[in-house]
Amino acid sequence: MKRVFKAAADWATRKTGGPGAPASSSSSDVDEKALLRPHFDPIFYRAANPDLAGSDGDMFNHFLNTGWREGRDPQAGFSCAHYLKTYPDVAESGVNPLLHYVRWGREEGRFTLSRHDLDTLRPHFDPEFYRASNADVAGSDEDLLVHFLQYGWRDGRDPQAGFSCAFYLERYSDIAESGSNPFLHYVLFGRKEGRLATPDEHLRIPFREGARLAPEHLVSVLRTPDPDTAPPAPPETTDTAAMDLHWVIPDFARGSGGHMTIFRMIRFLELAGHRCHIWIETPSFHKTGHEAWETIVKHFQCVEASVEFVENGFFEATGDAVVATGWTTAYLAHRATGFAGKFYFVQDHEPEFYPTGAESLLARQTYDFGLNCICASPWLDRIMSERYGLWARHFHLAYDRDLYRIGDMAALEARFAETSEGPYKIAIYARGHTERRCVPLVLMALELLAAERQDIEVHFFGQDDLPFAEAPFAALNHGVLDPDALAALYNECHVGICMSGTNYSLVPQEMMACGLPLLELNGDSTRGIFPEGVVTLSGPAPQDIAASLGALIDAPDARRRQAAAALDWVAGFSWEGAAQAVEAALTERLGDLTRLAAPAVAPGRDILLDVVIPTYNGMGEIEPVIEALTRQRGADRMQIHCIDSSSSDGTADWLAARPEVSLTVIDQKDFQHGRTRNQGASLGNAPIIAFLTQDALPADRSWGADILRMFNHVPEAAGLFGRHRPYPHHPTFVRDEIERHFANMLAFPLALSRDTDPDRWASKDRGWRQLLHFYSDNNSAMRRDVWTDIPYAEVDYGEDQVWARDIIEAGYTKLYAPTACVYHSHDYGPEETYKRSKTEGAFFYEHFGYELGGDTPEEIASIVDREQRHFRGWAKKLRLGPEEVEMRMQNIAEKHRGWSDGRHAAAARLRQG
Repeated sequence: MKRVFKAAADWATRKTGGPGAPASSSSSDVDEKALLRPHFDPIFYRAANPDLAGSDGDMFNHFLNTGWREGRDPQAGFSCAHYLKTYPDVAESGVNPLLHYVRWGREEGRFTLSRHDLDTLRPHFDPEFYRASNADVAGSDEDLLVHFLQYGWRDGRDPQAGFSCAFYLERYSDIAESGSNPFLHYVLFGRKEGRLATPDEHLRIPFREGARLAPEHLVSVLRTPDPDTAPPAPPETTDTAAMDLHWVIPDFARGSGGHMTIFRMIRFLELAGHRCHIWIETPSFHKTGHEAWETIVKHFQCVEASVEFVENGFFEATGDAVVATGWTTAYLAHRATGFAGKFYFVQDHEPEFYPTGAESLLARQTYDFGLNCICASPWLDRIMSERYGLWARHFHLAYDRDLYRIGDMAALEARFAETSEGPYKIAIYARGHTERRCVPLVLMALELLAAERQDIEVHFFGQDDLPFAEAPFAALNHGVLDPDALAALYNECHVGICMSGTNYSLVPQEMMACGLPLLELNGDSTRGIFPEGVVTLSGPAPQDIAASLGALIDAPDARRRQAAAALDWVAGFSWEGAAQAVEAALTERLGDLTRLAAPAVAPGRDILLDVVIPTYNGMGEIEPVIEALTRQRGADRMQIHCIDSSSSDGTADWLAARPEVSLTVIDQKDFQHGRTRNQGASLGNAPIIAFLTQDALPADRSWGADILRMFNHVPEAAGLFGRHRPYPHHPTFVRDEIERHFANMLAFPLALSRDTDPDRWASKDRGWRQLLHFYSDNNSAMRRDVWTDIPYAEVDYGEDQVWARDIIEAGYTKLYAPTACVYHSHDYGPEETYKRSKTEGAFFYEHFGYELGGDTPEEIASIVDREQRHFRGWAKKLRLGPEEVEMRMQNIAEKHRGWSDGRHAAAARLRQG
């Protein structure tokens, strides 16, 4: 079938009014923006282009002005490069390809080829059938697939003998009305939904030898060791000081509190010297073990543990202990033979999760396996030991003391005042798809309370989508929040609600640690866990919950007393203490079950991490950095090297008096970013060299340990840089810019190399290369053996990004460590902004060929105007004062002036040789 397209040049002529006609009006530009905005995905654009920063509007304007010309795509489903390559008339016209497609190309049947669609359909497409059925179509197998995706399905041509496009569209009107490719829908969704592919498909169930009937989430119940493989024997002895622990877990996604507890235990057990392995049963969220490990590090905890799927060797594994972590995994642990001890990490009484049926019966059966139970509360300990007769020990859930704490004592006291200046804010854990959180009880209670009063503002969190679209009271849904955001929310609210129908969750302790009074469900577990006066117990009747909530709101003194009692109670728990209880349970039971090995000879306490810090007049900055390093877990395996450039404020004297610091003093004129850091690296012998600046403060006690974990897990990694958090006292827009920058890093793999995406590397994709060489010596680390071969370039600025480029080009991997975090940010004025931007502009032009900012004065003025207009709107929302606004406006102008001046200065130097 022949397709006829209008020439894009004709379209361009119509748009501009013909050759020689005046340029299109601004109203036309506005129309084009309105037309394209629904087809632009700012989240995708920002993630795909880490070199860009700004609001969603900034992203949109960038694409319109320059992005499409640079080959940047507006959304996952549209390829600018493909569209222009496929349709040379559009390329020759100079028209924005997305604009052409939306206004004309879509109607003409032009195709925005999706690589994902091709990859999805290729295994299911039968080119021989298609060729035989369509004599008018010729070409390779790939050509035929492209033809089907572009035109064939619209013409009623079928992709294989077992699928009828016409039948599918006729039977399923929702697909026909959506304009979707029927075969693509069937492959992605339809067959899982039980939709039919042909008229007679429902008459016969296809036979396939080995076909599985068990629901996917229950396959572990049937999984057994390979009968043709000899079962492994458990080790004869156990060294309880260095146990080999294997954890079997369900697959997971961000936000799972149960998995967070598991990974915390693994993290602390690793710190105690034990080796851990994670086995994932029935993977549904992850394609590889490494991908799962990255999710753990990004959204849970930094662990060194190996991560693998059960199907890839679990039943052949051996170790001191296997630990089941949920009822489906208990079937696997029960059948494994290679472990000295079998344990059950019990976080809840799981038969209660289900109505009477297959799941509840199968969950109950796991308590007949005789596994040794390590329970997440005294209540669960009693159930396992008294009801089921199992060996059981318990630990208490805790909270992260570095994150969950009272942020502002004065603000907390203000929330206990007799009257509130604004509404009473209520934080509610609304994880509705977890039935035991009893969210419907809370919603019904709120409905009753709202009929009596309107002085409340409800803050839901824990689930992105709520089961209602409107509420009879002021409300916000925060969705799944990261720990920092959760702590901030708890510090803003007057009352917290978290219901526990079975065992309690992590949320109550975290709320208590932030001084937030808690309303909990009155049940067996909560009465058995919380001492009197620590929480308000209520329910299950919604009327009772509503009355208790109203009474708590109206009794500030009672809230204050309860919050104080809760703070005292929760202060007795820590994750380190919980992990010690788990470790004690493991060693106690393994001592009963196996012969203990003679304690291994303690290894020498060699230095594992050299920390190099260049300093100059650092008093007021360096002191807390050194203090934080001395408090690190594993500080005895760390050596601090400070290289001071002859400070005049007493920095060198202060450092010289610190026994944990090795001080080297150099002449100020000899300082250079690359050379001085090389000198610092040469001072030690540790296998890993970390770098900090004097104003980069490690955010917690695990900074150094997490660096070592990352390197140990990814042996091919040469270098690593960690996350920056802005200092809390810096302005909101400074904090927001830094937070967004490092949040964008999580959209990409933590481990990056030129082999991560060979096509983008080979094409010299600028955005991709910028991501690959981004690196920051404010917070970084490298392997000593790599530094020996590839030291820092001796440059005055940017030694970190030059080094990252060099190791990537040499074939090494670079890591981003989101948990090895420091506080580091700057609140520059216009003069400092210009100086720094000029340095950046020169550096990136000289070493990478990048031209930061605009080119011509007119283009720079336009960009500055756009950024300043955006900032004015933002400043208005924040109610910034006029002096602050004026300074920030100058910063924007000075940034672009500095980039331009620096670039031109570098270009002049390069021309002169």
